[in-house]
Amino acid sequence: MRRRSLVRLASLSAALIVALCAAAWAASTVWKVTHAESNSATYVSSYRWQEDAAWFGGLSGIDLSDDGQRFTAITDRAHMVKGEITRIDGAITGVRMTEDVRLRDADGAPIADKVEDSEGLALTGGDRYFVSFESPHRVLEYRGAQVRQLETPRDFKHFYINSSLEALAYRDDDGLIVISESAPRDPDTSRVWRWSAPSGWQALGAYPEGDGFLPVGADFGPDGALYVLERKFITIGFRSRLRRFDLSDQGLSGGEVLLNTPLAMHDNLEGVSVWRTASGTLRATMISDDNFFWVQRTELVEYDLPDRP
Repeated sequence: MRRRSLVRLASLSAALIVALCAAAWAASTVWKVTHAESNSATYVSSYRWQEDAAWFGGLSGIDLSDDGQRFTAITDRAHMVKGEITRIDGAITGVRMTEDVRLRDADGAPIADKVEDSEGLALTGGDRYFVSFESPHRVLEYRGAQVRQLETPRDFKHFYINSSLEALAYRDDDGLIVISESAPRDPDTSRVWRWSAPSGWQALGAYPEGDGFLPVGADFGPDGALYVLERKFITIGFRSRLRRFDLSDQGLSGGEVLLNTPLAMHDNLEGVSVWRTASGTLRATMISDDNFFWVQRTELVEYDLPDRP
């Protein structure tokens, strides 16, 4: 009886997956016909990345070298990995890990499981980088063997757990930018923040979201613009959107949509890095968080982006 039940359950699960995939395919087909004109980005390649390691999965942030050959990424369980990307004719054909470590907390010890929700990554050059966390809401600065927690604004307490400091980016001229995934409980609380030494935190106001997309990743491109990766979940899959903003003391402006994917075209894209190829083309590399769930996948996805006129 038990064996029959298991077989029946497996059959029902398989049927459900097939039905969901068919629904996603149909929705994507309709979307491509009606929304193709909203994309100015050009698809380059996707690569499914797999590793036989207990910590592997949940990739939520990524930053590439200027030439796009080397990368640093973090999981949402406080693990950092470095590696190299292989491409043939511009398309990703392989990923090789060169280093992986457990992130440390401000006290120097490995980050405890209950506060390990790391989401955003921003490299600054040399051995210095920043990581943002959602639970609790905070940002850590790493400089060689030293770790310190940036002073946390009181307004951060208005953010929601597991829906806050997802998008993180750094540029020398602009400092560190962090964007909350969801609007805070207090409507007067800024959703976009800038930090720089020695000025500290500065509130830059609201984030101009729309159509149900939420910001989950960010990076300053070599052109100085701020690129924000957005995500929308719809029952059977994810949609992704990439926008280009200008940044000033008054906050974000612009918000041109460069990429707007159909449902389930990619997995749960959460991290983004923007760089230039050897030929001078602007390219976005994005990475997906598989939520440590067997039906999802870790993938690297690349699109070429248009320069501003």
